[in-house]
Amino acid sequence: MGSPVDTYMVDQLKRRWPEDWTKLHVYFVPNTTEIKPLVDAYRGVIEDLDCVSPQPDQWLHATLMVIDGIPARDVTEQQLADLTRRLEQAMADLPVFTVTCGPAVAGRSTIALDLTPDRGFAELRTRATTAAAHVFDADMARYSNGRPHITLGYARGEGDSGIIQTELLHATDMRVPLTVNAVRLVDVTADMGRLQFRWNEVAILPLKS
Repeated sequence: MGSPVDTYMVDQLKRRWPEDWTKLHVYFVPNTTEIKPLVDAYRGVIEDLDCVSPQPDQWLHATLMVIDGIPARDVTEQQLADLTRRLEQAMADLPVFTVTCGPAVAGRSTIALDLTPDRGFAELRTRATTAAAHVFDADMARYSNGRPHITLGYARGEGDSGIIQTELLHATDMRVPLTVNAVRLVDVTADMGRLQFRWNEVAILPLKS
């Protein structure tokens, strides 16, 4: 038996994300062509789980930074322009790199694709957080949620991670390379009914090619 799967993460999110808010995030959004074969290999397992809400393919992402404590609508035009400029400068001299995506891991509240190695994503997080801390209070520009990952589904009920992990293991042994050539500043809506995240794109910040 594995550890329990439950709605802990979603419950925590509801406490700090008012229903009428959207929030600014910095995301890595994978190239659809690169990630699709791996996602397709796991979809059948995830869609058969009553305790998990799948994340649609078009909204798959890895979170690098969150502007917390303020809704996006209250961010001034000057703050947004300053944030965009600082993020652009922070990413411009970081060379494009590749990560390995997979396998899928069943955790306490999610099923997520692992991303390795960590080093490149750690640098992206540091640069994004440092840039945002020049515009907002440092404690508003943060993100800490373990290893780099792309979430495929969020728990909406209770389950057993051991059983789920076994099914994921049997689904595929595939790994795919993902090209990290840009990050995106996005305005994110949390759909608590579907347990999904959607966004409007604010800016694309390219890495050094």
